[in-house]
Formats: sequence, structure tokens, C-alpha cells
Amino acid sequence: MKRKAVLLVTAVVSLCLISGCQKAQSEAVTEAAKSSSQGSIKIESTTQQNEESETQKESKDSSEAVLNVTLAEDRIVKDQTFPVDLNDWGNVTFVTYGPDPGADFEDVTFYLMKDKKVVYEFPFLGENNKTDEFGGLFDSVASVGFRDVNHDNLKDVIVIINYITGAGPQGMEPRPRVRIFLADGKKFILAKDLMQDITDHMEENNLTINNVYEYLKNK
Repeated sequence: MKRKAVLLVTAVVSLCLISGCQKAQSEAVTEAAKSSSQGSIKIESTTQQNEESETQKESKDSSEAVLNVTLAEDRIVKDQTFPVDLNDWGNVTFVTYGPDPGADFEDVTFYLMKDKKVVYEFPFLGENNKTDEFGGLFDSVASVGFRDVNHDNLKDVIVIINYITGAGPQGMEPRPRVRIFLADGKKFILAKDLMQDITDHMEENNLTINNVYEYLKNK
């Protein structure tokens, strides 16, 4: 009888141990599954946030590239405004923009447009884009060319601009001057040293895009 009682107690203890192990295993599996599920959700959420962040960044970069400039149609010089594939800018429109007829000593301005929006304004020669610092009144833009003048495999911009100086016996006749913009990534630098070199060493009647390019190419 005593032996049966011992066997019964042993059986009960064994069942309890088995039940406890199974419960622990079940809880461990449940926790693992929960952890795995939470980890998966976190990854998806992070990915989505990254995608949203990239989208917002692209949108911000795009909006920053557009300048708050509105051009008057009647001031755009049509025969010196044309599409061009220009370095990092890709396909853009180079715009020659004449001065306001009512503004004293205002100079010509140059822009790049993309999707009918101004995305870049070229640097001015005179302060506040005025011509009185270097003398003369703007008359016209004779020609525009895109050449690599400093051998860096980027298209630079050469412009021949006519000014009326009012000096000398032929002061009312337009005289050409060269303007050179060197490409530097997504901006252009006014090359005053090259412009002065050309003024000092080239005759005015020889100032053409090709002649200026050939002169600089051999420097």
C-alpha cells in the first residue's frame, strides 16, 4: 500500500514538471514570436520613414533650386535666348534679359530656366547690375557661345555685349566687350582676369565668340 502511494506521488510530480516545462516552452515561443513580429514592424516603419525623408529632401532640394524671379516677356532678347545642354544643369534655356527701359544704367542679365522657371541667375559685372561703374550704356548682345575655355571639360559661357560709351568722336557707336562665365559645378564665376586680358590684347573688331575662344585656348 505504501509503495502504491509513493508511485502515485511520483507520477503526480512528474506530470507537474512536464506541464511546467511545456508552459515555459509555450511562453518562450510566444515571446519569440512577439519579438519577431515587433522587429518586423519596426524595420518596415523605419524603411517607410526613410522613403518619406528622401521624398521630402528631394522636394526641398527641388524647391530651393527655383528662384523667386518673374521675367517680363517683352524684356527677353529672343534672338539670344535658346535651349542648351549645359553641364550639371542638363537641358535648360539660356535667357538673355534686357534692362528695364526706365532704369538708368541698368545692365543686361542672364538666366537659366528649366520647366519655365528661373533656376539660376548669372553673376553681375557691376554692383547692383549697373553699368556706370565701368562706363557706358547697354546697347545689345551681339552673340552668345558655349565653349570650354579653361580645359576642364565643362562648357563655359562667352558673351559679346555692345555698349555706348559716349567718349571720343565715335562715342555714340556701340563698342563690343566680352563677358566670360566659367562653369564651376552648378554655378558660374565671372572671369574678370580673362576679360581684362582680352580687352588688353584683342582688337575690338576681332571680338567674336570663335576668336575669343581661340585666343583663350592657346593661353
